[in-house]
Amino acid sequence: MASEQVGEANARTVERFYQSERDRDLSLWVTFWHPDGRQTFPTLGQEATVAGIRSLEAVTKEKFAVRPPYGILAVIDPLADPLKVLARLTLDYPQQSPIHLWCLFHFDTAGLIVEVEEIFDRGASD
Repeated sequence: MASEQVGEANARTVERFYQSERDRDLSLWVTFWHPDGRQTFPTLGQEATVAGIRSLEAVTKEKFAVRPPYGILAVIDPLADPLKVLARLTLDYPQQSPIHLWCLFHFDTAGLIVEVEEIFDRGASD
């Protein structure tokens, strides 16, 4: 597969990933991850990292249980490196100002997510 096709396929995976979050479909959500995948939070430090599919699944299951349903507007951009995709998100929670963040997805050559770096936009809100 050509580099551009790989990037587009990975971008479609990110779209399906966020749809599974909107639908709160945890069984589908875990299928996008490499077993050793990790979610990192560069602005929060190394101790915030969640590593391994079982830990990722547990954290997400808890997130689905405790957070009310919320809107996810995702602008998905494949990058020059076909194994990286940028997602610019707006999260709309009930009775709260929207939250804006970026997530940089790293993929392996099989199209599985090996890392998601979540970066909050600390700029001015609405």
